[in-house]
Amino acid sequence: MRYFFAALIGLTALAAPTQESRAEDVNIGGFVIPGSIASTLFYDYEKLLIKESDGALDPNLLIHGEGGPEEQILTGIRRGRIHVASLSTLVLSNIVPELGYLGAPFLYESKEQFDHVVDTQYFKIFSPLLAERDLTILRWLDLGGQNIYAKKPILWPKDAVGVRLRATQDLAARLFLESVDADVIYITSPETIPGLQTGLIDGGVTPTVAYAGTGLVPDAPHYTLTRHFYLGGFLLANKSWLEGLPSDQRRIVIDSFASNSEVRAVIKKMITTALSSADEQNFTAHELTPEQRQAWRAATIGTHPKIINEIGGRTQEIADALAQGRASYLTTHP
Repeated sequence: MRYFFAALIGLTALAAPTQESRAEDVNIGGFVIPGSIASTLFYDYEKLLIKESDGALDPNLLIHGEGGPEEQILTGIRRGRIHVASLSTLVLSNIVPELGYLGAPFLYESKEQFDHVVDTQYFKIFSPLLAERDLTILRWLDLGGQNIYAKKPILWPKDAVGVRLRATQDLAARLFLESVDADVIYITSPETIPGLQTGLIDGGVTPTVAYAGTGLVPDAPHYTLTRHFYLGGFLLANKSWLEGLPSDQRRIVIDSFASNSEVRAVIKKMITTALSSADEQNFTAHELTPEQRQAWRAATIGTHPKIINEIGGRTQEIADALAQGRASYLTTHP
């Protein structure tokens, strides 16, 4: 689930071809659902790299998992075998633990507030931390809200009590489900559908584009739009490699991918399309009432201090900066 828009990109770029040099291979790896709107972002990137560099950059798309799981791509980009990669904050928290705080439930009152904080705070906060790991942020890659899928409707926190729900290993996801007394089950993504079919789990959490596109619907036909946190990741470059490029090629690598707002528009369209297929796919999307959303928030907001304390490091500093970003949004959007 988290791998859906964790598209992994590797790029290698040297001088334009001459009699004494040739275009450098550009490896672009990751996982994007074949044929999805999101895949066009990477095909467009490939075309622009070739066009804008006059062939000096020779990309090779590996965006359907050929590069291995996210953990393998993370190792690759840090070792310089991959040069640009899209990686989720979940996997990046392995090297920058403070990123785990982004999964804290109900940090934001709306998607618009979240987008504002991303654009005004995320790069400023996380660029120095990732630079220490030789990574440079190029973009935020949005994946929309994280929601609950299950065999039965889970509309209130009390509906989750004792329900066997799959969670990833990250701290925030575990505490979110534990705070509503769900029975938290850890299994890998490939084990999820068999787990639903055998009764090992009754549901889990996943973004909309993954729920509607990866076979969960028949065994978990109820989808509750909690949007308790907004999932995504960063498009990153290997910092040493990027800084070693000629300045014109460096600018091409940085500028040629779609903007944050363009990525959001693509994901929004995918989410809208997925939810509009509810009748066709035989699932029910449950939009929370304000009272239900407030009940979820009240039940889980107490996880924030626990997340901050358990992660440690600069997490409190980051939490304060995000709070300032939320407040600045409210001053301009009362």
